[in-house]
Amino acid sequence: MFKRNHISAVLLVALAALLLAGCGRKKPADNQSSIGTRSNSVAVAYISDFAYMNPIIQTEAFEQEVCLLIFPRLCTEVFDTTQGRLSYTPSFATRWEIEGHKQITLHLRSDVKWQDGKPVTSADYKFSYSLYADTLIASARQNYCNDFFKDAGGNPDIDKSILTPNDSTLVIKFAKALPDDYIFKYINLQFIPKHHWEVVDRKAIRKDPRNFEPDKIIGCGPFKVKSWTRTQETVLVPNPTCTLPHPAYLEQLVVRVVPDYTNRLTQLQTGQVDIVQTLKPDDAKKVVAENPNVEIKQMPYKFYDYVAWMNIDQVLYNSKKIIKPHPLFGSKKVRQALTYAINRQSIVDGFLKEFGRVADDDISPIFKWVAVDGLNPFPYDKDKAKKLLAEEGWKVGSDGILEKDGQKFSFSLVINNGNARRNYAATIIQQNLKDVNIECKIDQQEGNVVIEKSRLREYDSFLFGWSVSLDIDPSEGWSSDLEKTPFNLVAFQNKRVDELIVLGKSELDPKKTAEYWKEYRKILNEEQPTTFLQWQSELEGFNKRIKNVQVTPVGVFQNAYDWKL
Repeated sequence: MFKRNHISAVLLVALAALLLAGCGRKKPADNQSSIGTRSNSVAVAYISDFAYMNPIIQTEAFEQEVCLLIFPRLCTEVFDTTQGRLSYTPSFATRWEIEGHKQITLHLRSDVKWQDGKPVTSADYKFSYSLYADTLIASARQNYCNDFFKDAGGNPDIDKSILTPNDSTLVIKFAKALPDDYIFKYINLQFIPKHHWEVVDRKAIRKDPRNFEPDKIIGCGPFKVKSWTRTQETVLVPNPTCTLPHPAYLEQLVVRVVPDYTNRLTQLQTGQVDIVQTLKPDDAKKVVAENPNVEIKQMPYKFYDYVAWMNIDQVLYNSKKIIKPHPLFGSKKVRQALTYAINRQSIVDGFLKEFGRVADDDISPIFKWVAVDGLNPFPYDKDKAKKLLAEEGWKVGSDGILEKDGQKFSFSLVINNGNARRNYAATIIQQNLKDVNIECKIDQQEGNVVIEKSRLREYDSFLFGWSVSLDIDPSEGWSSDLEKTPFNLVAFQNKRVDELIVLGKSELDPKKTAEYWKEYRKILNEEQPTTFLQWQSELEGFNKRIKNVQVTPVGVFQNAYDWKL
């Protein structure tokens, strides 16, 4: 699947953080963190603040990783790098039985408690899934419930699909047979305490203080939230009652908001922070060469950047739910022209170097079992781009900008503040499009604003990225039903892709499943609903004083509870 946290999310990794230290025994200077010394604390500098501390409604990849340290899941993910497949091991669920690929019975631990002392039970899980499935909540993972039984209104029937015979047993039923991979994917979302949240009006959940105020953020994981100063820093400390798997060894994990990349890099070099993610390749090499206390850990090809072209007239759709091609980007031929016009290899060569590669679609090279030959590489070709645009009726106007039927080919490309890689790419894209007589204006906005407005399909175009999850499920981003596919941010419409998604998710034979995804890749490559820029091996800078770090495609902070100094 793809997490568009796909996912987006997949929206992409890019939030903020610092983990400062220890037992401040004297009042800090004005320019110091309120945390004090860092003798047993880890500090992370990141790009922006959290939007929510709630797994039901969070969307960004870094948010999700932090939430995994606070809120429970049934199983732990393990990724096999040789084949590119995901497997699952026990966590809150100790064992399970799958019947006929349509039902799974899970046996749960009875010794796990929320921070307020209440037991974690099957009822918490069922309640949380009722929120994921509720269109009023508009969770980014609402589609995880699409294969449950439906009620008379066509919505997921949680009461029929999730049974709780007792506090330590879950029986989860699907409306049709699914491969085991998808069963585990769909049942393994994080969950929250029912007793703490059921009193909240669902219309008000996104604004409720339980998302933001530390003493109201109730989890059961190895960390808990001690403090959260918005736009500045979040402090996590061990949860002493945790049994999933145990209280964190670190005294503090501090997530500090440092929007400026150069500032983050300087803080890593000087030892003010211990972790900085998404380093530029040149900077990563320089830091290691100049600072023997820093090492680089690599996350291979889990992240890609893309230029989103709104496929439909989003104003018309948002106001009247009518689907009509976008006046600029509604044509496949135009989108192909845009991809030909952008020198994607120069973005890779100039910024990522050997740690990046041009992307053909949104299936990562780490998924070796669905590799496919013959995809169009769309090499940089200005003449080809101009020819395709001319074939679609676009002509150069008196001001040197393409126009058609009174419409100028002029638009704003929205990017998030503080992301050096995307700033670099946007500058190249702007010049490349100018060379084919298209006016592209760069509009920098705060990262959380970009996430929210792209979710509401308010932009014509934006440059963003996704962190893919470790199974393949394009339904999160490309299903044509826009009301049930929140991560189809460009409103792509393709009936055959819809069919392939159903076939790929229903097929129990892995060999046949691979063939469906290969056909899917060919269609996406041809349609170019977005211009897929590049895959990057994300480079994470770590101070060597942190021990037991495991960076895998599952995540950077996956075992932070085992970190020691």
